[in-house]
Amino acid sequence: MMTDMEEKKAKLIERRKEEILSAARRIFAKYGYRRTTIDQVTAYLGVGKGTVYRYFNDKKALFLAVFEQGMGELRQAIRSNVEPVVNPKDKVCAAIRTYFEFFETNRGLIEILMQVRSEFKDDYRRVSLALYEDYIVKIQQNLREGIRTGVFRELDVERTADAISATLQGVLQGFYIRHFGLEKKNLAETEKEIAAGADYVKYEKAGNGAGQRRELLTDRTGAVTALLLEGLLKKDSREAFH
Repeated sequence: MMTDMEEKKAKLIERRKEEILSAARRIFAKYGYRRTTIDQVTAYLGVGKGTVYRYFNDKKALFLAVFEQGMGELRQAIRSNVEPVVNPKDKVCAAIRTYFEFFETNRGLIEILMQVRSEFKDDYRRVSLALYEDYIVKIQQNLREGIRTGVFRELDVERTADAISATLQGVLQGFYIRHFGLEKKNLAETEKEIAAGADYVKYEKAGNGAGQRRELLTDRTGAVTALLLEGLLKKDSREAFH
C-alpha cells in the first residue's frame, strides 16, 4: 500500500504526463510530426526539455503516446455509449453516432491518426489492430444477436462486420481529405469554436472571407446509418435482387 506521500507523487506524475500529452496533441496536429520539435512542446507548457524526456524517450515516443491515448479514448467512448445499448438496431445507431461525434470533438486526432499511418505503419498497425480486434468482435456479436432476434436478416456476419468498419473508416478518411485540405484556419482556433458550439466560422476559400457553415463530420451520421441499416435498394427491388 502506498503512503500518502507516494500517492501524491504518483498523482503529480500522472497529471504532468497528461499535460504533456495534451500539449503535444495540439502541436502535432497543427504542425505535423516532422515539423514539430520538443522545444515547441516545452515552450507551450513553460517547462524545460528534461521534464518531457523524463516521461518520453524522444519525439517519436511522444507522438505514438498521443496516438495511443486518443485510440484509448475512442475505445472508452464506445464502451460508455454503445455497449450498454441492448437492442441490436439501436446499438448500430449508437456506434455510428459515437464514432463520428468522437472525431468531430477531437478533430486534431484525425490529423494525428493519418500521420501515424503515413510515418509509422508498423506502429499504426499494432495499435489499430488491437482496437479493431476489440470492436470487430462486438460488431459481430451484435449482428448475430440481431439475426437471432429477427431484427436483422440472415447475412455473412464476418464480412458484414468488416464492411461496417471499413465504411466508418472510409468516411473519416474522406472527411480528412476535404476538411484538412481546404480549411486554412488555425487548428487551435477551430477547436475552440467547435468547443463553443459555433455553427459558422470564416474560411479563406477563393479569397472569400465570408462566414460559411462549418462542415461537420457528424452531418454524415444519418446517411451512413440509413445506408448500413436500410441499404440502397427499395423494398421491392431488394426482393427482386435476392
